[in-house]
Amino acid sequence: MAFRLLTLGELRLVDLSGNAVAFSEKGLIILAYLFVHPQRAQSRTALSKLLWDVVEPTQAYTNMRKSLSRIDSRQQELGHQFIEITASDVKLNVEAIKCDAEGLQAPPHSDALIDLRALVGLFSHVFLENIDSTGAALSAWIEQRRAQHLSRLREALISAIPIAKSAQDIALVKDAALRIFQHDPDDEMIVSLLAETYSTEGKVETFRNIYDGRKQKLWGNLTLSPDVHALNVVKKVFEKQRSLFPAPKNGLGDALTASTQNGLKRPIPRLVLLPPAESPAGSQPLFPLANALIEDVTIALCALTSVSVVAPYTAAQIGRHSDKANTIAQHSISYVLDTRHSGRGAQSSLFVQLVYFANDEVIWADRYDMDNDSLAVQRRQIARRITMAITGEIERNELAREYFEQSPVAYHHYLLGQRHLKNLGLPDIRRARKEFRSALNHAPYFAPALSGIARTYSREWLITARGDAQLLKAAEKHANKAIAAGQDMVGGYRELGVAKMLLGGIDESVEALELAETLSPHYADVAADYADTLVHASKPGLALEKIEKAIELNPMSPDVYLWTAAGANYCLEEYEQALSYIERMADRGLANRLSAASWAMIGDQKRAKSFVRKARETNPDFDVDTWLTAVPFKEQWQKDHYRDGLRKAGF
Repeated sequence: MAFRLLTLGELRLVDLSGNAVAFSEKGLIILAYLFVHPQRAQSRTALSKLLWDVVEPTQAYTNMRKSLSRIDSRQQELGHQFIEITASDVKLNVEAIKCDAEGLQAPPHSDALIDLRALVGLFSHVFLENIDSTGAALSAWIEQRRAQHLSRLREALISAIPIAKSAQDIALVKDAALRIFQHDPDDEMIVSLLAETYSTEGKVETFRNIYDGRKQKLWGNLTLSPDVHALNVVKKVFEKQRSLFPAPKNGLGDALTASTQNGLKRPIPRLVLLPPAESPAGSQPLFPLANALIEDVTIALCALTSVSVVAPYTAAQIGRHSDKANTIAQHSISYVLDTRHSGRGAQSSLFVQLVYFANDEVIWADRYDMDNDSLAVQRRQIARRITMAITGEIERNELAREYFEQSPVAYHHYLLGQRHLKNLGLPDIRRARKEFRSALNHAPYFAPALSGIARTYSREWLITARGDAQLLKAAEKHANKAIAAGQDMVGGYRELGVAKMLLGGIDESVEALELAETLSPHYADVAADYADTLVHASKPGLALEKIEKAIELNPMSPDVYLWTAAGANYCLEEYEQALSYIERMADRGLANRLSAASWAMIGDQKRAKSFVRKARETNPDFDVDTWLTAVPFKEQWQKDHYRDGLRKAGF
């Protein structure tokens, strides 16, 4: 065999010595395609559609004929016939050439570790890595092959895990997992495996760096452009701040336990793990094990120096206290792991979420099956997973908090503003804006306060219903400043998404909020805002999924969540369900117009008119057409549907 086709990485034809052999790119792609085709043959017509799908079929077939003619001439020059060309088909001559991708198609070896080792060796590059395809058909085929290769490696990894015992075998498993993670960082099984591996090795910091590297790669692909001048100013300010507040050199432990930093005390954050609430006797047979699991995690965390853990007895007392929030505040607790046990028997599960108490931000959440048959065996493993997740998230969160603590006064005003924003009334919105501005007086480039101001403007636009575009322009401006001031913080992207949506830039809004959700996948408020944008993007079904996720993460939901859920249900013509969400709101008056429209669509005109009167009391100048002109909906049916309900109600 004199020639070999290399497809994993740069597409090349080489001889036995590894020297490159000149061959047309289209010819190489045809060879690669035939190698992975089950019959090792394909019709000229199908190949022409694959390679030239952007031109007319007759032109594509002409291009195919010319390419095959050049391939045939080159084969004659080399004295080897790689493919046989007939009037209708093209067939691979498997005796004349070999391909590196054949190893990815071979049946699994009886020894899973040998199989995995061979695949890892092949997986240093992806299939046809440097091909710049301009056609959708070729691009789709390449992506399909890459996905199949990744699936093959994943299957081999799963088979090898149970028999990997030696240090060399475990290193191979980790190497394979890292290669999969590089191409599919959202694979939960792979992320969990890597988390456990690095935790066992005591290399939490290494895993955090890998995770952060993924975020950096994500930011590098952004199409959203914050204000360049603001970004340059912020960089200069931050360079000055870094000279005054140098970052710790020895990791989180030193950062958190340092007694002073330019006169600023750095207390170790306190964490409480609240056991699941007790249920009626006999209704949750696995409750004692769930309780013991949380106690097990608590004890494991007590060995750490980067976080102070509240003892299980006190945690249980806090969990039973009628006013948990004040009790948590009195004990200076920074983080709360809240747990809920749900389901029965084989369907039982434990939901956990880690909350940063200062602003009720959910920074991590997960659900674990409480299978009766395997829980006792898996208890330690589940405890280790939760432990790893908690320590990793607190570590990342605390490193971000260093930024906050450079100006404690600004942070104090920011937290006051956040508290006012929990209410949707106009006076509270303006009080919040005042606090955020006070924060900026102490720290002009404090990103969270900039995000907060952006939110007050978009909220005011919604509440006043006057269609004042200047409010939204102000929101967009402050959101861009927030992105420039803190690119690793989710707030700016979140507020930009909201502002863009209200300004009518639905696609830009979806892009910004999708990014925000990627950066902070368990942040309930981001999921809620994403849901609202999806309603306006005329995707109410997907919006309902997002808002239900937000409600699950934040079960004592603020009114804005319920309002969004009601709006999504209205669009889906689930009017009773819409009204049930409104009924759960603390201030139902905010949704008077939606209530009126829903009752009208049900056919209860009396109730519809009562809500019209209530809406007129707070906003006597409300005009349906003016409002609907200002509110963006991607598709006209949605605007017509809302107008129909409001008109039937009597607006």
